[in-house]
Amino acid sequence: MLSTKAILYYKDRPVEFVKDIIKATPDDIQGDILRSVAENQLTSVRSGHGIGKSALQSWLIIWFMCTRPFPKIPCTAPTKHQLHDILWAEVAKWLNNTLKTEIEWTQEKLYMKSNPENWFAVPRTATQPDALQGFHSEHLLYIIDEASRS
Repeated sequence: MLSTKAILYYKDRPVEFVKDIIKATPDDIQGDILRSVAENQLTSVRSGHGIGKSALQSWLIIWFMCTRPFPKIPCTAPTKHQLHDILWAEVAKWLNNTLKTEIEWTQEKLYMKSNPENWFAVPRTATQPDALQGFHSEHLLYIIDEASRS
């Protein structure tokens, strides 16, 4: 896993984390969004199909998981298909072998193997009224994927 020095370096540098650790190359728009999440409490993005939104969301989940102690990362989308078949599958795709030594991915949860009860991301469909309630942590990241407008 990452050393303490690396964690401190990447904590506020998600673009570099994606390039160096995940081994992906964000485009300029994705880079702007990654930096916005690092610098702001709230980031909202209006987007359409085919711009790499699911890859971007998965990179954010993995970055936050690796650079914050005991984070909680609830993720939601309007449909089970959008959440599990697209976003959650994308998270699995981007976990490389280095990260897999410390992080476990399942259909129900992404978690740090050393502390699965308190260091995790979970998928919750938006059809559940209380899907995002009850999460408490000093380091909390919500990933909310809404359906695109027609």
